[in-house]
Amino acid sequence: MNDKKHPPSGPSEIDTMEDRMGSIEQLDFDDPGPSGRFGEPAPREVLDQLTPEREREAGMTGGESLGPDVHEDGITQDDLSPETLFDESGARSPRERGQGLPADQDLSIVDESEIGEGGGLDEAEMARVMPLDGRPDEEEDEEDER
Repeated sequence: MNDKKHPPSGPSEIDTMEDRMGSIEQLDFDDPGPSGRFGEPAPREVLDQLTPEREREAGMTGGESLGPDVHEDGITQDDLSPETLFDESGARSPRERGQGLPADQDLSIVDESEIGEGGGLDEAEMARVMPLDGRPDEEEDEEDER
């Protein structure tokens, strides 16, 4: 039934691994990576890469780094906050230079078959239809009656 005249229906095959995953780098577990101990002075080549702002704010607390900006909340590159943890430069790896825009704001034009809606129910809809414990959610039944 599956011959050359009637190709199988389904999504077209992705050409390469790079098409499937985007640009990726091989993991290298033998690379020792950055080294150093807490409190040791940074090597000169690392210090030369710091921007003047980063060098000025190094080691400051939130109160010390407050600026004239109304929305400023005293976050420096030393803080573990969403502003410093989430790279919004558009880079997909530490070695890639960002494009200036966050990667999740890159838009592409697609047709209706590529929107991503998929087929069937999503997780929330499936949970309503077939709950894991076998009993329907009573709170949701009350909301439906209103």
